[in-house]
Amino acid sequence: MTEHNIHSFRPTRRTTLGLGAAAIALTGLASCGGSGKSGGGSGGFKEQELKLPTYVEPKLPEGGIASDVEGMPTIFTSPLKEYFKSVDKAPGSGGEVTTFQVLWAAPPRPREKNDYWKSLEERLNVKFTPTLVASDGYNDKLSTTIASGKIPDLTFVQDTDAIGQRALADGAFADLSEVLAGDNIKKWPNLANVATNAWKVSSKNGHIYGVPNENPFLTNFPIIRKDLLKLAGHENMGANTDEWLQVMTDIANLKQAHGKQIWGMAGIDGKAQAMFEWMFRAGTTWQLDDSGKITNVLMTDVFEQVMEYENKLWKAGVIHPDGIGGNLPDLFTPGQIALSIDSFSGFFGNPIIGQVMDATEGAELEFFVPPAFDGGDLVIQRDDGYWGIVAISSEAAKDEKRLEELLNILNYWRAPYGSEENLFITTGNEGVNFEFGPNNEIVPLNNEQADSDRLALQWLGAFASPTFQIPERLIFLADNFKTSLEQLIKFTVPNPVAGTIAPSAATLNAKLDTLNTDYRNGFITGRKPLSDMKAYRDAWLKAGGQKLCDEYTEAYEKTNA
Repeated sequence: MTEHNIHSFRPTRRTTLGLGAAAIALTGLASCGGSGKSGGGSGGFKEQELKLPTYVEPKLPEGGIASDVEGMPTIFTSPLKEYFKSVDKAPGSGGEVTTFQVLWAAPPRPREKNDYWKSLEERLNVKFTPTLVASDGYNDKLSTTIASGKIPDLTFVQDTDAIGQRALADGAFADLSEVLAGDNIKKWPNLANVATNAWKVSSKNGHIYGVPNENPFLTNFPIIRKDLLKLAGHENMGANTDEWLQVMTDIANLKQAHGKQIWGMAGIDGKAQAMFEWMFRAGTTWQLDDSGKITNVLMTDVFEQVMEYENKLWKAGVIHPDGIGGNLPDLFTPGQIALSIDSFSGFFGNPIIGQVMDATEGAELEFFVPPAFDGGDLVIQRDDGYWGIVAISSEAAKDEKRLEELLNILNYWRAPYGSEENLFITTGNEGVNFEFGPNNEIVPLNNEQADSDRLALQWLGAFASPTFQIPERLIFLADNFKTSLEQLIKFTVPNPVAGTIAPSAATLNAKLDTLNTDYRNGFITGRKPLSDMKAYRDAWLKAGGQKLCDEYTEAYEKTNA
């Protein structure tokens, strides 16, 4: 598991659950074939019709720049002038609440020495007893905890992992489908702010087992060094892939700029691979073939075109010579790479953009929409829309009042941006973790121990819907960022296997990832000829790809019967 930022996390590229309720069907698709075997069922999740919770838009604080594009978070470019209350009373009843959650950094100090812990208990009106587990061993510890039968009240479940899937299928956590269905969720207004898409993609064959940790429709997007673009004699990235290749080749051929050796791209990781698939309209990872069966993007003719194009980039010297299969350090922030693809948190929160500007005098950056191969529309796989869920133990949920209390606590934890509750959960105590500046801006007090205490306890996994807060120094990029991202999001399409389970996916993915890396890196560098594509597809099918095709097809057919 990899940390994205304080509040939310970037899901692994193209996880097995998929992304939405609809699908696209593309021509030139080869079927996975047919094994003639059962897909293995739904792994314990009995299919039922999903009863979606009613969606209620969160309150928009003054100054927010809302978008008409679904899946585009609200942007803020100035400090909030005031904060509102989103709950009218403490959610707890004075007893103990236990949790099982990820520990991303150092453990917190004991309760008696920990201001954040004490304030949290006071605000929630509970004795807060967390089990904090380092990310590296999280799922293994979850397995042993579930096996013990002593499951905490609230648990963050990485539900694309085999252990999390098994726990949900075996009934360790409560089915919340009925209690949150339709207008029932309005009893917990902050939970009603969860986007409909997040409920869809986190459901399991029509069942809701927890509150999703929501993500935007698109998490990663490209940025270009505009100063290098101009030095290479161009004003934009071109209108098609041939022009794009020429632009990047001309940038790479500069060799030197601002006294530094430069390259076009550091390499082709999963984020870059995704971008090139956008440009060739390869579609979603899992998609419908001409016969209505589920197949993989690997089986498409378009995928071969993507590999051929990436090989052209390699031959043109656009990619750093150690960028494919090597252990290349970060060269973008020092100013030696022209193009990068990252998240909002990376570009603005880290902030990568500021580091590039500081490292290279004259560096200019600009977000952009890459061109399609023919100058037409892109096809972009919509991100998962969530990363993990916070589930309630089945034992705790047997008591109706206890279940309501735990949902009350999740409602508090998921308070929207601009609320007093969200300010506390994500930032801590005024006078300890931060103070307000002259314009009501948040000024960190850089109390390392107090901040460490907050970070250790706050990550329950149920945060407010995403928003983008652009720091003052980078406000000049706000319009370019909003326009570019809105256009990209409009091109996103969901995956046909959203909310379904392929029982073998979590155990087969690592093996398939290794195979994918070997062949794809070989095609890019020319180590493997493109004529090996059939051998790659055959190896992928034999290594478990066929099984996944069968399982997803079976689940899709049942869901869409």
